[in-house]
Amino acid sequence: MPLSIFFLLLCLLSPPLHAALPLPGGYYINCGASQEETTGGIQWIPDEGFINAGNVSKIGTPDIVPVLATVRYFPDESARKYCYNIPVARGAKYLIRSTYYYGGFDGGEKPPVFDQIIDGTKWSTVDTAENYAGGLTAYYEIVVAAQGRTLSFCLARNNQTTSSPFISALELVSLEDSMYNGTDFAKYALSTVARHRFGYDGEIVSYPDDPFNRYWEAFTDSNPYVECHSNVTPSEFWNRPPETVFQRALTTSRGKKLAVQWPPATLPSAAYYVALYFQDNRTPSPFSWRVFDVTVDGREFYKGLNVSAEGVMVYGTQWSLSGKVEIVMTPSSDSPVGPVINAGEILQMVPFGEKTITRDVISMEELARNLKNPPPDWRGDPCLPRQHSWTGVSCSQSGSIRIVGLNLTNFGLSGSLPSSINNLTALSNIWLSGNNLSGPIPEMSSLRNLVSLHLEDNQLSGSIPSSLGGLENLKEIYLQNNKLTGNVPESLKKKAGADIK
Repeated sequence: MPLSIFFLLLCLLSPPLHAALPLPGGYYINCGASQEETTGGIQWIPDEGFINAGNVSKIGTPDIVPVLATVRYFPDESARKYCYNIPVARGAKYLIRSTYYYGGFDGGEKPPVFDQIIDGTKWSTVDTAENYAGGLTAYYEIVVAAQGRTLSFCLARNNQTTSSPFISALELVSLEDSMYNGTDFAKYALSTVARHRFGYDGEIVSYPDDPFNRYWEAFTDSNPYVECHSNVTPSEFWNRPPETVFQRALTTSRGKKLAVQWPPATLPSAAYYVALYFQDNRTPSPFSWRVFDVTVDGREFYKGLNVSAEGVMVYGTQWSLSGKVEIVMTPSSDSPVGPVINAGEILQMVPFGEKTITRDVISMEELARNLKNPPPDWRGDPCLPRQHSWTGVSCSQSGSIRIVGLNLTNFGLSGSLPSSINNLTALSNIWLSGNNLSGPIPEMSSLRNLVSLHLEDNQLSGSIPSSLGGLENLKEIYLQNNKLTGNVPESLKKKAGADIK
C-alpha cells in the first residue's frame, strides 16, 4: 500500500543547522535528473549508470522540489521489466524507498498502475492515483538483506497498465545489523505499512533526526498526550529510533486501559512485524516507572511490561493481522500512573520467492556485458518473476531455476560471446543466428544438455571448437555464413545423426 507525503515536504525538512552531521549511507537517486542536487540536507545523484532503459521527462508543477522535478519513464511495451542495478554488500541490510509524483508528465490525467520487483520477487503494485488526486506524492518502503553484490529494483507492466510506468526517486539506505532483527531475511523482506510518532499532528520527522532517513509520520487520536521530560539513548534500542519520537506519548488516567486503533490503514490478511516504543514521561527518579500488559487485536503481545524513563521497545514477528487493529494497554493494579505509548512501526512480511541459481545469473550478466546492445530488460533476475523473465531467455519450470534456452534470432545484436557461456550447463538451445556477433566461438564442453546450436549468419571468426563433437545430445549445429577459419573438426565430421551446416 502506498504511503503519502506532500510534494513540497522534502524542501520543508531542509536542516541547515545540521549540515555537519554524517549523511545516511547508501544511494539517493534522483531519477531522470542531469545533475546532483542537495535537498533536505541529502545529496541526490542522477540515475545514469544504474539503469540503461527508459526516457526522461520534466514535471511542470510550479515550485516543485528538485527531487520530484523529473521522472524516468518506460514507454517500451516489449520490455518485460525495467531494472535499476545497485551495488551492495552481501548480507547487509538496507531500506529501499521508491517515490512517485506523476505530475501529468505524459499529458494524461491519471497515473499508470504497475508492479515493483525486488531481486526477482514481486514486492507490490504501484497505484498512486488517489495520492496524486489529493496533491500528494506516494512512496513505498521495504527492508531487505542483500543476497549478492548487486540488488535489482525493477518496474514492470501488469494487466492494469495503460500507460508508461515511471519513477521520481529511488533510495537505498544502509541499516545497522541489529535493526528489525528477529526476521529471517533469507526468506522475508519487510514492507513498511506505518511508522508513526504518537501524540502529534503535522510534519514528518526524518533525517537528520533519524540518521537512517526513515519517515516518522504524526499520529494522534482522542487520547490525551503528555510531554516527556528526559531523553533516551537510541543506540540502546535495536531499531535505533530517533530521540524525537519519544518527546510525546499518548496516555490515559491511572487505573484505566489505553486503547489505540493503529495503524490508520485497513490491513490485508498477512503476517506482520510490529515494533512498539514506550517511555515513562516523568523526570527520572526511583518512582518514574509504570507496568502494564500489551495486547494487539486481543492477543497477548507483552505481559507485565515495565516502562521507565530510559524507554523500552517490544516487537513481534510473524504477527497475523487483518482489517483494523487495536492496541490495548492494561495497567497493573499497583502501577502509579496510566499506560503510555510513544511510537510504533508495522511492516508486512513479504516472502521471497525462488531465485535463479547464482552461477547462471553471473554467466548471463557477463553475456549482457559482452553484448553492445542487449535487450533493455536484461537486468535483474533473468528468470523471475516468471512472467517478467529476460527477453529471449527460457528457464526451467521445476527444481532449481536454471537457464535452459537462449533465442535472440535476428535481434540485431553485436558484441561477442564470453567464455562464461560454458557455465550455463542446463542450456538445451542456443539460437543467436542473424545477428552481428563477432570474435571466436567460446568453449562449450560443459553444455552436455545442449541439443541445438544456431550461430549462423553472424561475423564470428577463428576455428570451430572440436569439443562440440563430444556433446552427445547436440543434434543441430548451424555455423554457416560467418568468418570462421580452418577445417571442420574430425569430432564433428564423425558425429552420427547430427545436422551440421
